[in-house]
Amino acid sequence: MKKLLPLTAALIATGLVLAGCAPAENFDATAVEPGQSESSTEVATETGTEEVDVVVGEVESGPASQDETALLLSYLIEEEKLAYDVYTTLYEAWGSQVFGNILKSEATHQDQVLTLLDDFGIADPRSSEIGVFNDPELQALYDTLIEKGLTSQRDAFEVGVMIEEKDIADISMQLETASEASVIETLERLRSGSENHLRAFNKQL
Repeated sequence: MKKLLPLTAALIATGLVLAGCAPAENFDATAVEPGQSESSTEVATETGTEEVDVVVGEVESGPASQDETALLLSYLIEEEKLAYDVYTTLYEAWGSQVFGNILKSEATHQDQVLTLLDDFGIADPRSSEIGVFNDPELQALYDTLIEKGLTSQRDAFEVGVMIEEKDIADISMQLETASEASVIETLERLRSGSENHLRAFNKQL
């Protein structure tokens, strides 16, 4: 399940639009048991008609399904690959050690997600080529970020900030629906790492 939050203003200015999930419809849960919705109908009685409450179904909510978990993890490992591929390219272009240091961490992040993919029997969607992605949104994002990051060294650091802010926002959204303990633990670890990376890039600006 892809759930993306808006990026920083600088990334939004590129015109790239990322898809998210439609907001859930609001409903009045007053006087309805948790997990159920209720409606009224009239039924015939010996003395006329009267209005009764009828339970018509369950309100969809709760933890992510297996399919949603598979989508989440497949997207997550490609998102970590995006960070690794961008930082690899920008490290080669500018030689800044901050990219070199964070590259090692991004490789570890991918390994952590790969462990989950293996545990859940999910195929690894990653391409072995730098800058090539299965997900078309991540492909478009990579192309946009590389174009900006090669403009100047400052732009490269700003790209690092954008990536880490996006990772933190995405992971925070994913944690809202994740239900497997191992997935939650990994997401929290990845978010903590991204927060450290964000501080490192901000120090360069």
